[in-house]
Amino acid sequence: MVNTTSKKRIGIITIATGRYYDEFIPTLKKSIDTYLSHPSLQITFYCFTDSNQQEKGVEHFPIKHLAWPFSTLMRFHSIAEQMPTLEKNDFLLYMDADMKLVSPMPVNIFDHALIAVRHPGFVQGSAPFELDRSDSAYIPPPLRKDYFQGCFWGGSAGEFKALIAKLAKQVNQDLSRASIPIWHDESYLNHYLASRDCFTLSPRFAWPQGTPENGEQSYVLHLEKPHNQIRQVDEHLFDVNVIQNDQDLDSQLQFYKRLYLVSHEKCQRLELRLANKNIIWQQIKEWLAYYKNKNKTAKKTKKS
Repeated sequence: MVNTTSKKRIGIITIATGRYYDEFIPTLKKSIDTYLSHPSLQITFYCFTDSNQQEKGVEHFPIKHLAWPFSTLMRFHSIAEQMPTLEKNDFLLYMDADMKLVSPMPVNIFDHALIAVRHPGFVQGSAPFELDRSDSAYIPPPLRKDYFQGCFWGGSAGEFKALIAKLAKQVNQDLSRASIPIWHDESYLNHYLASRDCFTLSPRFAWPQGTPENGEQSYVLHLEKPHNQIRQVDEHLFDVNVIQNDQDLDSQLQFYKRLYLVSHEKCQRLELRLANKNIIWQQIKEWLAYYKNKNKTAKKTKKS
């Protein structure tokens, strides 16, 4: 849609299912009204939710609450379904629900085709790029530059739409073969942006609450949250008898969901420790594999 006004139309997108809506949406909306009120911008706030609450000034898209990690992994699909409405904006910005603007943001970030925030936890040292070469989100060493956090990213309507369509398709292909990258939607986002011209935002756009700010004022805080409570994860002990009780399939399903969550998060912690402990050796292996595959590709090209 052609913009006939002098204002740039900005669509801010977030997802808040389960307890996230009541916990975070009022705070996020109020902070946007306070710190992103600019005469050159027309802001529309969109929220994908299963909540019956209707925060004033928020356009709601109904979705179902999915168990972790699908609540975050399937965000591309939810957004893709509403692109006919969302693409009426000039620029689309995704923000996690558990964020809060704390100072006026520079509005020139909306002049770039693609933007994403550099992860404040990996400004220095090894970043958790997908290292499994069989995974679709694997990033070869030459493309591992900035590691982006999946909480704050966006782009012009056309670029954003292309990103969403590509990643929704990639997720579907991976799930059909029971594959999920190590950091879910964040791994997919980094894989996509690694080979594209993306403007890197300072970690000040996603600074973790409670962390010293090194003398610089943050624009956006990533709020602390009790993960298990907000994600609605039951913390009682596992009932191992459920495994053998074929008459209670629903309890078995819930058991395996919890088991997956525990196992996957353990794998994430293990991969980070291994990467940091053996960073030099790991880098050598990665580069050797990269050049090996590059030589194979070159030979195939010559033969054809």
